[in-house]
Amino acid sequence: MKKALCLLSALLLAVLAPLSVLASAENGDYIIDEERVIRVAYPIQRGLTDMDEDGNLCGYTYEYLQEIAQYTGWSYEFVQTDGSTDSLMDLMEQVQSGEIDLMGAMSYTEAAAEMFNYSSYSYATSETVLQTSYSKMQEVVFNSQLPQTFKIAVTGNENSRNVKELQDYCSLNQITPEFVHCDNDAEMVKAVQEDRADMLLSTSFNYLEDMWTIAKFSPKPVYFVASKNAKADIMEDLNTAIMHIEQSDANFATRLYNKYFLPQTKDLVFSEAERQYLQETGVLKVGVLSGQPPFQQVGVDGEASGVAIDMLDYIKTHTGLEFELVYADSQNALYDLVKEKKVDLVAGMPYDYDLAQAKHLSMTQPYVSSQYILVMNDKSSNDSLKDKRPALLANSPFRGDADTEAAIYETTRECVHAVASGEADYTYIDTYSAQYYMNQPEYRNLRLISQNYGTYTVCFGVVKPGRQELLSIFNRVISTAPEEDIQNIINKNTLQKTPFSLGDLIRQNPVGSIALVGGVLLVIILILLYFLRQRAHMSKQAALELKKHLQVYALVNEYFFEYDFATDTSMVSVPPKDTQGPSQLVCIDHKKPLEDEMLRISRERFLAAVRSVQNGIQEIELYWDGDMHWVRVALETVLDGDRPIYTLGKFNIIDDEKKEKEELLEKSQLDSLTHILNAETCRSRIVEDLQLLQDGEHGAMILIDIDRFKEINDTYGHMKGDEALQSMAVLLRSTFRADDVVGRPGGDEFIVYMKNVTDTEALRAKCRTLCDRVQQLTVAGGGLTISAGGILARKGDSYNDLYVEADQALYRAKNAGRNRFQIAPRD
Repeated sequence: MKKALCLLSALLLAVLAPLSVLASAENGDYIIDEERVIRVAYPIQRGLTDMDEDGNLCGYTYEYLQEIAQYTGWSYEFVQTDGSTDSLMDLMEQVQSGEIDLMGAMSYTEAAAEMFNYSSYSYATSETVLQTSYSKMQEVVFNSQLPQTFKIAVTGNENSRNVKELQDYCSLNQITPEFVHCDNDAEMVKAVQEDRADMLLSTSFNYLEDMWTIAKFSPKPVYFVASKNAKADIMEDLNTAIMHIEQSDANFATRLYNKYFLPQTKDLVFSEAERQYLQETGVLKVGVLSGQPPFQQVGVDGEASGVAIDMLDYIKTHTGLEFELVYADSQNALYDLVKEKKVDLVAGMPYDYDLAQAKHLSMTQPYVSSQYILVMNDKSSNDSLKDKRPALLANSPFRGDADTEAAIYETTRECVHAVASGEADYTYIDTYSAQYYMNQPEYRNLRLISQNYGTYTVCFGVVKPGRQELLSIFNRVISTAPEEDIQNIINKNTLQKTPFSLGDLIRQNPVGSIALVGGVLLVIILILLYFLRQRAHMSKQAALELKKHLQVYALVNEYFFEYDFATDTSMVSVPPKDTQGPSQLVCIDHKKPLEDEMLRISRERFLAAVRSVQNGIQEIELYWDGDMHWVRVALETVLDGDRPIYTLGKFNIIDDEKKEKEELLEKSQLDSLTHILNAETCRSRIVEDLQLLQDGEHGAMILIDIDRFKEINDTYGHMKGDEALQSMAVLLRSTFRADDVVGRPGGDEFIVYMKNVTDTEALRAKCRTLCDRVQQLTVAGGGLTISAGGILARKGDSYNDLYVEADQALYRAKNAGRNRFQIAPRD
């Protein structure tokens, strides 16, 4: 019996209200009559069936079981043991005897199938992998077109399954492996770290610290198993739940794998080529816009500042690179510097592929992004923008929804000034720029309206042709920079207040200028006579000023808050749920008692964070809207001497952030009904294998149709037809090898591509075995038969030609009476 898989770390699960549904076997409705306790084998294995540092159960299998419980209404009794071989064998014996209901992480073998009842659907896929250290990832590159030799650390002998799979992979890629034999995983990792091996052989469900996957092959599905004598409804409910999970959220398993087995590193490690570049390169010239606050600007003292400048300082600190700033007054002037090769980099540019291509720049990873905001003069109506003239930034890829001819300006400040002066009706700027300009008294006649457009994303630009090492170094620093450091840089340049001058007040209210002068004199006298009282008054004014800024933030459609230490109250800007209308400003008195225990605990956590006077990023779990949510809080505390006055901050719900990222994951390659490969994936994998065939090597394509499938649907209904398709898929997976391509192009047609087939007789024997095994299937009270057509593949064959020949052989089998196969002849 194979060892159970071992694995990685834990994350806290969101607190979910119990779902009130359970699958009904008869009609597909979901009703829970009573809670059912399922005993589950739970060997402690890192990342799979794991336990975190607080003693909470976690892991891939644990979380998948909890998702199954949402559909079945089950609760679990976990039978915990260590992950040793002896304990695993003991758990399997208990499953076999029926003392334990379920056990996960089981690969399919014929021997195990004699002992256990397997779930119809797999819930994970384990792959054989090659891994190396983070620092070697760029140095180890496979090239299947050239013979290569690599030293590979392994724990098994050359007859073990993983080593044989490795040898097949190496044969396909012209790799000559030199095995470095080790006794355990720790020795393999040490061999790679000490350069005695280039890489090590492992599995995708075996988490090894600081090891990163560089190749995957030989995927193997993983199942739940139960006793042969287990109650039928357990496996029926289990199969139904897994099917619904896969159909409703095809990326669920991928997210779990990334959560528990994808290595996360914040260590900044450079390759040998990058280290050499850092040693050899001289001062790099960086193009900087002199008037684009808060991202990049030059002050009256001639010193550059802004988010981009601070990011350059951060990169300099962590790499030793030296930068010389070259200033430009406009975007066009900046791109002229690029065209004339007077700079090596630009400090900030929109993350836009078309713009980068047009300006001959390579883009680094983005280092900041923010939402777009519509800025209008408060005298303009916002009923419709059709007849209004926008002020837009030259060379910006963002154009909003302007229908009229736009007024084009070189800087954001010019766009904002055009709207304030009436030269244009509106403009679009990012959130951070909006915060900066709304602090300026001259722009108090502007209104901010939140938008649903995409984000404004900023990156560094590397002038082409540039060294790949420079782009890679910037990306490594940006990707490994702690989010707290990035947020602190943004806060430093966007949350600071702009001084309010007497000239500003005179421009805003010329009639009251004389009164203002008298008021200033009166304030001076009051300062001299009532110093202590004046300090309190100044603190109150500061709080009122912050309240004004919070009202500005309410238009940004994000969560902002201000906490007042003196009154123990918070003012929170809450975005509308339907994204329409302005945000709501909510005042919370923390002195009032709360009856709800969850709300009370959440308030204590929130107050502990804001009262800590620790600026930067904190992550806390809060309860509202009936659910627990993890939020990332950015804090900035204002002090009067050593005494905190208030804390200003914003927070984001991490749940939504993760959901948005998950939407970018690759589409599922499986057929939703049968859980074998779909048509597109089958074609691409077969084409790839055909291209790898060498002289004397053969593959084989087999096309399969279920005989009289329409009669099954017409006589017994489509559910029985689906059952026949699912049973056929399970049989195909068990009949063919793990690395063979097995798929369903559509309808009742299946396709199989066999690798490493010796000759036509071997293909014929496999087809005969398949036909015999199919006859043993029973669906709707009767047996199934198939018609199949096969053809031997060789070097130079195309997918389309093989498919046509196999299809013609299939129809010859049908015309000959069905329940048989035909092999297409080869010249």
